[in-house]
Amino acid sequence: MRKTVRTTLASAAAAALLAITGCAGGAESTAPAADGPYTAPAKDVTATISVSNWGDPGDKAVYDSVAERFKEKYPNVTVNNNFTPITTWTEYVNKLATQAAAGQAPDVINIATEGVELGLANELFTPLDGFLKNDPEAKELREDIDPKLLEGFSKDGSTYLMPNTFNTMVIYYNTKMFEAAGIERPSDDWTWDEFLEVSKKLTTGEGADKVYGFAMPYYSFGITPWLYSNGTSVMSEDLKTAQLTDEKVKETVGWVRDLVTEHGVSPQPKGADPYQLFPAGKAAMTGAGHFVTGGFEKAGFSDYDILPWPQQSTKSTVFGAGAFAVSKASKNPELSWEFIKMLTDQQTQKQWADAGAAVPSTKTAASAPEFLKHPEHAEEFYNSLSYAKPVAAPGVYNVLDPAFMRAMDEIMSGQDIGASLEKAQKDVEEALQQ
Repeated sequence: MRKTVRTTLASAAAAALLAITGCAGGAESTAPAADGPYTAPAKDVTATISVSNWGDPGDKAVYDSVAERFKEKYPNVTVNNNFTPITTWTEYVNKLATQAAAGQAPDVINIATEGVELGLANELFTPLDGFLKNDPEAKELREDIDPKLLEGFSKDGSTYLMPNTFNTMVIYYNTKMFEAAGIERPSDDWTWDEFLEVSKKLTTGEGADKVYGFAMPYYSFGITPWLYSNGTSVMSEDLKTAQLTDEKVKETVGWVRDLVTEHGVSPQPKGADPYQLFPAGKAAMTGAGHFVTGGFEKAGFSDYDILPWPQQSTKSTVFGAGAFAVSKASKNPELSWEFIKMLTDQQTQKQWADAGAAVPSTKTAASAPEFLKHPEHAEEFYNSLSYAKPVAAPGVYNVLDPAFMRAMDEIMSGQDIGASLEKAQKDVEEALQQ
């Protein structure tokens, strides 16, 4: 996934998706190619397909190049590549709703892990099982993708989306600062206590000259690895039950708070951008996905390497992915599938790898020398999937995400942990009951 939008869906999201699925009517497609060999559409077919995409300008360049390649394969097919440079899920979903109201629901939908449950609950996507079973090209692609990525886009035995990129949260550390302090690269199985010890050694100076051991990624995706590595989560495994008041959740957010308020190894996160502090040498470590590497390269910063997230009760981190689905409203599911294959094929995967924004979904692209050239342990970006869990994104993620971060704001400002999490728990429970 590229630098996945970690902001929230608004309350209109469910209604928007319902509007989209409701517009399908008689055009709804069933699982294509489920009962026999798959045959791609003829090269001279004439049609129009629309694609709903999101991301940043770098993403758009990749999508546009795929559309150009697709035009070479299907010269009589027009691809309307509708790109939304969004900052929130609200903007993206509202655009889909507008298209639906105009009778122009997209054929291909690009969506991230955070929006998948909402889409599945509203039957937005066409199952891809027939394609995956009967298309030889799909079999080769599927075998090259880590099963965890595919599991994240499956439900009740059916796969609904094909992942193209993903991010896991890892620890970035400044190699020169570690060397100057006489600190060797920690073990891949290092602990919270070891992390704190290193952070203290690397926290130096006072006032404007202070250098912190750790610059905190202060957003829910960035805090989640602390929860997972302590054997807990804000949601149950089936995403049906909120558990923000779980004792281990309380313990974890207390640990995060204490990095700032008790130990002083991390600055107050409000107004402190970790992805400016770290390359500027004002913090020795931070947490991020692969999405920061392109920015570091442009800034001329290369004195870093990566580590697995430290563990408390278990070794774990979080991942989120971007993926493509054939809309249930599509009148051209086979052409849509052909476009999705091109969006996720090795040529496009190499483009994602070169972009420095996310980790490509295929093992082949993620093991290419170009992708592994920096940092030294770049293989950890893909390998971390072996112990990663998907971001806890229920259908009410639009409520969960801001509720959790409001609680974190209160906790970081010194308010009671239990009371703050209780309010968030109540908000999410009410949303789940609706």
